[in-house]
Amino acid sequence: MKKLALLLAFLFIAIFGVLIGMSCDNITSGSISYKGERIGLIHVEGVITASKEDELSTLTFTGGSSSEKIVQQLDEARKDSNIKAVVMRINSPGGSAAGSQEIYKAIKQYRSSGKKLIVSIGDVAASGGYYIASPADIIYANPSSLTGSIGVIIQLLNYEGLFDKIGLDEITLKAGKFKDIGNPNRPMTDEERKILEALLADVHALFKESVMEGRGMTKEQIDVLATGEIWTGRQAKDKKLIDEIGGLKDALDRAAKEAGLDPEDYVVSPIGEGSIFDQILKGFNMGERSGVISDPLQALGRILFLNPVAARMVIK
Repeated sequence: MKKLALLLAFLFIAIFGVLIGMSCDNITSGSISYKGERIGLIHVEGVITASKEDELSTLTFTGGSSSEKIVQQLDEARKDSNIKAVVMRINSPGGSAAGSQEIYKAIKQYRSSGKKLIVSIGDVAASGGYYIASPADIIYANPSSLTGSIGVIIQLLNYEGLFDKIGLDEITLKAGKFKDIGNPNRPMTDEERKILEALLADVHALFKESVMEGRGMTKEQIDVLATGEIWTGRQAKDKKLIDEIGGLKDALDRAAKEAGLDPEDYVVSPIGEGSIFDQILKGFNMGERSGVISDPLQALGRILFLNPVAARMVIK
């Protein structure tokens, strides 16, 4: 029995060592390495967050897409001479405004290398999902994909009525008149509402400017479209928000063509997917944990490029 236990321990150590070796051999800046010229593939799935494991993704029961990770993937694709073009597959209702802006900037930096970036919209690329799609060279969408929603939102809860019913009260001590703006235990004042509306207007203006730049639109064109409305892929094409109707395969074929690769015989390489060893660790839930949120506004509402309707369709 003792010999069997020793044998099993030896086998475990040997297998663990092989996995570590595979991880070291296969990983370059966090993604599986492939030899030769190829098309890179980046997935943006779920709510966009501005950190590795954001509290928003916890609330929506989805891992979401971290801007930190997407930026790293784009930087890797830009530096890898064998990656000739990138297809970004987006299936997101939006999310963090700051996270979306970080990805937008990284896409522009990637394109400055002269490489093409093609976007393929899956079920939805709305709000922040469309924000990050807009600077692409070419945008593909399915006829029934949902996209657009060029707008900004802050959602806050008010528990005052519930607290009154159950006899619960909250005591807030603050230094600074507006420190507890968004406090869920009291009505919002007119002055506070004006502050938040001005904040939203400024971020909305940034959203419009970015889409104008990415899509080559005029101010008049973007003002008509920036109402928060969502459209199907077919409608979006009529409004010049996308370029082509098609799926992921169409986008990959187009990327290969733009990169000068054989459109009938090319390699697709997922970027930043990690090694087998990474996946095993992830399976054991050995990732980082979210931090504690203390500020009322940060905990209960944040500036979002997020479409609630599209979010409900994607997050199941």
